[in-house]
Amino acid sequence: MVRSTSPALLIAVAVVAAASCLSTAAGDNSAVEKICKGTPYPELCATTAGKQASRYDGGAVDPITVLKMQVDAFDKRTQAARAHLAGAVKTATPAAATALDLCDSLYLDVEDNLGAARRAIGFKDAVTIRAMMSMAAQDMQGCNEQFKKVGEKNPMERFNQSLINMSEICRSLSNMI
Repeated sequence: MVRSTSPALLIAVAVVAAASCLSTAAGDNSAVEKICKGTPYPELCATTAGKQASRYDGGAVDPITVLKMQVDAFDKRTQAARAHLAGAVKTATPAAATALDLCDSLYLDVEDNLGAARRAIGFKDAVTIRAMMSMAAQDMQGCNEQFKKVGEKNPMERFNQSLINMSEICRSLSNMI
């Protein structure tokens, strides 16, 4: 004989399950926000690192964890920049296309720097982390400079500025470890 389950009981179970998921996420994000307050761009830090929080469930949220989250977010933003660049180059003038080609190479350098920063995080090597983030910021500035040289608007400017800000956040977080 099959027993029917009351719809009210099913709804109650669903509400309890949803509430437990929300409280965990909110707890993680509040800890992230608290750590991010010590960075130069706390809202950007909390937003970008907070999106990565679900990947770090079960562990304590400390500056190292938030730094890992931020590096992951930085990597995703760099990949998004490269995807945007691929579309922008199709309609660019020849001078802008040359500048975008250099920017693409610089974004690849940034991804290499992020890999080195990840390894340095494993060793709690704050000096190397800061150096890698400084080099990443220089790459973004180098991309911006190419457009100043050719006298055209940089279609990557919005990405570059957010990546420079994210590098500053990572440098600040590295001072907390």
